Amino acid sequence: MADLLNIGTSALLSLQRALSTTGQNIANVNTAGYSRQRVNFATLPPEATGAGFLGTGVKVDSITRSYDQFLAQDVRSRSSSSAGFSTLSSLTSRIDSLLADPSVGIAPGIESFFGALQDVANNPGSIPERKVLLGEANELAGRFQTLDAQLRGLNSEVSQRITTTVSDINALASNIASLNEQVVRATTQSGGQPPNDLLDARDQAINRLAEKVGVTTVTQDDGAVNVLVGNGQALVVGFTASQLQTFRDPFDATRVNVGIAGLASSTDIGRFLSGGELGAALSFRGGVLDSTRNELGLLAAGIAATFNAQHSEGMDLNGQLGGNFFRPLQPAVSGSTGNTGSATVTAALADVGQLTGADYRLSFDGSQWTLRNQQTGATQTGAGPAFSIDGVDINISGTPAAGDSFLVQPVAQGANLFAVELTNAAAFAAASPVRSSTGSANLGDARLSSLAVDSVAGLPLAGAITLTFNPDALGPGVPGYDVAGSAGGPIAYDPATDSGGLAVTLGGLSFELAGTPAAGDTLSIANNTDGSGDNRNALALGALQTAPILDGGTASYQDSYAGLVADVAVRSRQASAAADAEGTLLQQAISARDSVQGVNLDEEAADLLRFQQAYQAAAQVISVADTVFQTLLDATRR
Repeated sequence: MADLLNIGTSALLSLQRALSTTGQNIANVNTAGYSRQRVNFATLPPEATGAGFLGTGVKVDSITRSYDQFLAQDVRSRSSSSAGFSTLSSLTSRIDSLLADPSVGIAPGIESFFGALQDVANNPGSIPERKVLLGEANELAGRFQTLDAQLRGLNSEVSQRITTTVSDINALASNIASLNEQVVRATTQSGGQPPNDLLDARDQAINRLAEKVGVTTVTQDDGAVNVLVGNGQALVVGFTASQLQTFRDPFDATRVNVGIAGLASSTDIGRFLSGGELGAALSFRGGVLDSTRNELGLLAAGIAATFNAQHSEGMDLNGQLGGNFFRPLQPAVSGSTGNTGSATVTAALADVGQLTGADYRLSFDGSQWTLRNQQTGATQTGAGPAFSIDGVDINISGTPAAGDSFLVQPVAQGANLFAVELTNAAAFAAASPVRSSTGSANLGDARLSSLAVDSVAGLPLAGAITLTFNPDALGPGVPGYDVAGSAGGPIAYDPATDSGGLAVTLGGLSFELAGTPAAGDTLSIANNTDGSGDNRNALALGALQTAPILDGGTASYQDSYAGLVADVAVRSRQASAAADAEGTLLQQAISARDSVQGVNLDEEAADLLRFQQAYQAAAQVISVADTVFQTLLDATRR
């Protein structure tokens, strides 16, 4: 009877734990991260008898959680991607909306500015039109400055976001290390039984960490989980958590970088971090925000340089050559805070048409300099002291020390510093400083047109330049123009082949000769003495609006800005589409995981009924054992 009683008792105890486990599952059906637990039964060791082995009952072998490592890893990976793309989409869409907003965007400002310039060209001597032009120029400058201020504010917000996220990552890493210790201790104390609730808590912490930054996990033999970030940097190893830290960029105090705390020197590991909110913030800053500011600065620098160059070739209402219309813009050069030498670096814009919008890092290794394009990674080396790259001239002076480095940003500050320098409406150079005329006694139809200034070095002219047609100017039977008043003559010109037009450059001036002159016919170029009715330079300035003078001679002002808007819009749409796709994939991964690990109330109800019936049956076994035992006792009393 004792054997039957023990069997019944073991069944009651085991089934009681099964019922408790089922109740635990039902109670935690809405608990985030909870994995369904199940009781695994095993038979107790049998007793040997003369007739064979006799069973002795049942025991609870283990209580395990329903867990699929592949599905859990898929959810973790999708969580990281979804959080990252959602963050990237949110940030990129803000720049997209900003650039496309007609109230602050550059395109409407350019249109209004050149519209006012056309009004001046239509009435070059009118002061009111000139004042309107200056007003529109200041409005355009204000748009550049406003956009840049918004982008700088977004940069500060991203830096704060990075700092906050790093703090969250450190807290989660410490929690995971602590849970590792608890898991290992609990496993040891239970004789190898898994501490299910602690394992769920650790998985939840790792999943939350994955939302912050992409992670890789490695399970140790003792049950602890190592967590790696980036290209293998250990964040959690066993019971120890490393700490990330933020520190000021050595070239720009307004931005923060990410490194490993406790190292002798701050090393930026941001380029290795991907996924999650931190990876997205770093990717957005380096891939969207910085490039947008640079492209905007490139446009500002291009407008300032090319407009100033053409304006300086004109003449104002006071008969003076034009000066700078916009403030001239120059590259920004920053030395690393870790520099120990005395070298200084300066940079100047040599050709805005060749600018690419890239930044450059100049580093000294003790014997030579290396200039690296931060955008493409292309490098060039040399002993210095001068480098020329992509329309930028760089000069080095002083004595550098090994390890010294400088950051050259040709256009990063362009939009912020873009401003109108001209303040006097009468000083706008709408006229050309030179004019041409045809000799009154000419017998042919010689013409000089398209007169333009290529260089103001020889202006004003010391005297009139006179071109006189001579059938033997370059020798017997070789016709051309003799030149008086300027070096560079005679000019070969054959009416038989050149009457349709011949482009000529002479003494910093360019023009076109055409027609069929007679011997002795003259054409003259002289200083312009009245600019009030002359709009030739205003027309030349207006032509800059559509001239392909930026991006290597392939883009106009409008093209450059439209390209920037389109690029950001494409990035925004891509990020949004990726966020939607990853969100859907994440929900599918969660559903797949929960189908294995989650609590199903229908199944639990069935288990509850099954275990309840088994428990009742086990109680009946106890009752039968008691009845048999009482019968035996009654028999022995007689």
